[in-house]
This record gives sequence, structure tokens and C-alpha cells, in this order.
Amino acid sequence: MAVTFPLSRTAITFLLLSLIGLGLVLVQPVNASLPKVPPAQPTPFLTPTPGPDGKIIYIVQEGDSLWRIAAIAGISVEELMSRNGIQPGDFISAGMQLELGFGGPVKPTLMPGVEPTETPIPLTPTPVFGTGEICILLFVDGNGNARLDEDEQPLAGGQVSVADVSGTLTGEYTTDINPEGHCFLDIESGDYNVSAAVPPDHNPTTTMNLPVRLEPGDIKYVQFGAQPSSVVGDATGGGDRAALLGLLGVLLLLVGGGLGYYASRYGRQVPRSLR
Repeated sequence: MAVTFPLSRTAITFLLLSLIGLGLVLVQPVNASLPKVPPAQPTPFLTPTPGPDGKIIYIVQEGDSLWRIAAIAGISVEELMSRNGIQPGDFISAGMQLELGFGGPVKPTLMPGVEPTETPIPLTPTPVFGTGEICILLFVDGNGNARLDEDEQPLAGGQVSVADVSGTLTGEYTTDINPEGHCFLDIESGDYNVSAAVPPDHNPTTTMNLPVRLEPGDIKYVQFGAQPSSVVGDATGGGDRAALLGLLGVLLLLVGGGLGYYASRYGRQVPRSLR
């Protein structure tokens, strides 16, 4: 027969405290032995180095934007766009080279005991100035494919204009039925913004604003398309009728389902003698 010795409340308390103290002793070395992980450091941005001509060129990376590049370079977005001939609405893509500024030619680090040799500075080519032409045609895009087809005619009553990158208007013209469109002559070489506005009873089928770079002696041809509003209205009306018929079909299905549900409930409630 086994003999049991009852434990007093004091003995039980002492035993619990001993177990807790032993657990703390065992846990503390484990936590102390864990290595401390240093906080992650942000990846530094590599500032582009000026090239031999002194220009600072940045290669666009994935996810870059004009705002981010301008902020990193410490210049305004307007200056960045002006240096690289970027027009409002233009997009940048990975791999493009953007000029950020002028930092002077790179000075190489000399090894001890090596005498510096004078590097000839390359001659800067003389800028070429001249004039060119920009010819604009506004046409009736009958089939709406945004291309000038052989049987499509010029559209009269529209407005075409040419402005430089600062927004100064170089010329504007109200279109007529001349199949060659209208040519703005003797325009100084540079970057321009060509735009068009269609008559009130037409809708554009192409973009109405395009950037153009004009070199001396160039003749640039720009085409804008528009379609009569009645053609667009007919196509839109057909789509509205189809949507209305579809909505009517859905309503009929809902009404039919409701009647079926009501009939089934009514059939369960009527006594068998009345059926």
C-alpha cells in the first residue's frame, strides 16, 4: 500500500517559484546568444559622372519618372524637359539618355610619379541654323481608321497651328479643301508643337497634338483626321439600343422568376381538395 504525503500551500508555492526561476535562467542565455541584425540601409543613388564633353547624362531606369529624375538631379522638371526637347504629354522609357546639366570635363586620378599629359579639348561643332517647312492636312476620316486613305478628302473649317516649346505661336490657319493642306514656310529650326481643332460638327479620330523637331531644310508633313458627328452618333445609338434591349431581357427574366416562385408557394398552401 502506497503512502502519500500531502503538500502544504507553502511547499506548493515554493515549488512553483523554483520552476519559474529555472525557466528564466534557461531562456536568458538563448536570447543573449541571438546575433543582432543591423538595420537595412537604403541603396544609394549613383550620380552620373560628366562625360568628356562635360555633359552629365542619365540613363532612364525602370520605374523612373521626370519628377524623380529632376529631384535627384536638383533641377526643375521644366529645365529637364527643355534640355532634352521633351514636350508635355511625352513619355520616357528605360534606356533613354537624358542630359541633366554640365559638370565640366572629368579629371583623371594620376598615379604617383606619373606626369600629367595635356588632353586636347575637342572642338565644339558650330550650331547649324536654318529654316524649314511644316505642312499640315486635316482630312475627313470616313472609316475612322486614323489613316489618310486614297479616297478621303480634306476637311475645311478646321484650325491648325504651330507653336514653339515656349508656347509662342508661330502660325495658324483655317483649313480649306486644298488636297495638299497648308504649309507654314520659313520656320526656324527647332522643336515645335503642332495642333489642330476640328469643326463643331466633327469629332477627331487621331491625336490633335504632335511634337515636331525641325532641322534646317526639312519639310515635315503632319496629318490629322476627323469624322462627322452623325457617323459617331449612329454608332453610339446602336450601342444604346442594344444595351436597352439587354436590360429589358434581364427585367423579363426577373419577372418570370418571381411569378414561378409565387406559383410554387401558392401550390403548397392550397388544400388538396381544392386543387
